[in-house]
Amino acid sequence: MRWIGRRKTQEAGTRCKGWFCMLMLAIFVLKLPAASPLMPGREWRKPSSYASMIGGRSTMEGTLMLYSLASVDPWASVYVAGTGEGLRSLQVLNSTRLLRLQVFWLPVLDKYDLSLTRKGMVDSQVWSQFQMEKGSAIRAALISHSDTLYMDADSFVLHEILLPVEAMHMELGLSPHYMLEMYEAKHGKYNGGFLWTNSKRIPEAWTQASARSRFFDQAALEELAETFKTFTFGKHVNLGWWQLCQKVRRNESLSVEEEFQEEIDIDTAGFLRMNGRRVDTLHAHLLTPGVWCPQFNEIMLRYLAKAPALKEQLEILQWAQRAYASLVYPQAKEVMEATPPFTIVVLTMNRHESLAQLLESLASSYYGMDKVDLTIKVDHAPDNTKVIDIAQDFNWDFGQKAVEVSSSRKGLARAWYDAWRPKTSNARGIIFEDDILLSKFWYRWLANAWARYGTCKCLAGISLQRQTLVPKKPSRRSEIVNHHQPFLYPLVGSTGFSPHPESWLSFLKWIESGSPTLSDPATPDLVTYDWWRNGDKRQMWTQHFIHFSHKNKLFTLYVNLPHKKTLAAHTRAKGEHFRRTLGQDFATASDVSLVMPDSLATYNWNAKFMWRTCCSMVNPTHPNVAQTGCRKCS
Repeated sequence: MRWIGRRKTQEAGTRCKGWFCMLMLAIFVLKLPAASPLMPGREWRKPSSYASMIGGRSTMEGTLMLYSLASVDPWASVYVAGTGEGLRSLQVLNSTRLLRLQVFWLPVLDKYDLSLTRKGMVDSQVWSQFQMEKGSAIRAALISHSDTLYMDADSFVLHEILLPVEAMHMELGLSPHYMLEMYEAKHGKYNGGFLWTNSKRIPEAWTQASARSRFFDQAALEELAETFKTFTFGKHVNLGWWQLCQKVRRNESLSVEEEFQEEIDIDTAGFLRMNGRRVDTLHAHLLTPGVWCPQFNEIMLRYLAKAPALKEQLEILQWAQRAYASLVYPQAKEVMEATPPFTIVVLTMNRHESLAQLLESLASSYYGMDKVDLTIKVDHAPDNTKVIDIAQDFNWDFGQKAVEVSSSRKGLARAWYDAWRPKTSNARGIIFEDDILLSKFWYRWLANAWARYGTCKCLAGISLQRQTLVPKKPSRRSEIVNHHQPFLYPLVGSTGFSPHPESWLSFLKWIESGSPTLSDPATPDLVTYDWWRNGDKRQMWTQHFIHFSHKNKLFTLYVNLPHKKTLAAHTRAKGEHFRRTLGQDFATASDVSLVMPDSLATYNWNAKFMWRTCCSMVNPTHPNVAQTGCRKCS
């Protein structure tokens, strides 16, 4: 990788000399269509250079963009408006991978406070000036090259970018948003993060138009489109999250996601396509999936994992995820590299309709590129034929699938004890009973929570259900109000429970120990103990775990999402818990924040706040981390 100070020489090539050569060139030009836009799909050549702006929060995403570009154009010249610190970070990251791009770094962002958010910059009235540093990179590129393609740092290149033939006669290429008019009216018709030009007048004209634009640099592009000879890129170029979450609807009978996925597929060569054209670039925060439209990220990651021709891009993205984790969560890199596949365990018996609903819910969830194994455990019952057929016929694309059918009746408690036995201290898994429906984001939230809090020694596990019970007598139904942030609570939640591997192994060893307390797991101040004493002891495993958690001062992580939504809903089907089907307790969330606090509010059995617990793996030196006073997990 080459840095500041080196200018690329003009590409060597043969010059056309003599009257015969000139005549043939003239005939070729005359045979071109009079208006190139009449020939959509015809491609000309690659851009002769690229430009971008990388700094602060976008440094890692910019690195990802550069590596993805190098996978399709390894010797390209790239002009980057950045910071001195960004250059040093990129050089360190590059030591782990060979990057052959010729990168010309322009340290023009050092004068900005990059710890500010976008809103902070807008409030400080520097956002427009900051955004127009894009012009610095474009201007530098056009000194030595005939044209340049500007891409934002959060772009991800999938396929060689070829300019359409009409660019031969144009000065500017823009990427329409292809979104609802109401959003275009506010944010602009064209995307400010993807632009091609061969005109040295563009940077200054863009800066001037931005000063009078209704929406910073982006809406200013509409004025440029009227001033300069302009062509537009198709949907397959700069495919962005707005094309899903702010989509123009054409078929209201489908969900937005279903309609969007009707436009994309994998071609016979193994490339991702949009409306029959190979997708050149994505525009999304792939390393921070909680930003903007996370559904778009998840759909794209799913298709990337299925596209054989994009194997190198997939490997680059996986490397970037590990590198990003090592910067923000120092321990997470080691955890990510050593963690075995995630395991889902489904416990079922004689409820084929419930099982089918749960499996469909699991199949439509978002797993990104992670390998997720599925084990379906069927307890013995005389009317299990349909359950077994559904389990065996179910197709699982995200990892290995296994079906285990018990030859004798275990009961629910024993089924839980036998459900999952982690083999390592960093294994991850979750146990579902079959009468559960899931948010599509349950796994992404859970994986993020484990990455953030996985080293917490007082963690019993993580529950996907809403916390609703206060078990301290007199017990009551009441939810903890915690501004919809994750929190710690001593009561286990069994509607989608992901045990901490070390805590769960200790619990299982206690269960198998024959301890006298197993016959009477007393917690006399809690209503759950009364339920256990008065109920079928073969079914209620949770009281033993409650006793174990109480004795060992362990807590379960919950989140009570806004608008009474949940990550895992209990359908309360007729079975061991209910004599008749009561129906779904809460609606599943269609949008989930993946932002996790550095410390966790911790509550007692009576749902009273006690303290904030420090159990985050976040790097305390990371610039985006605000330190808060909290108590270490004991």
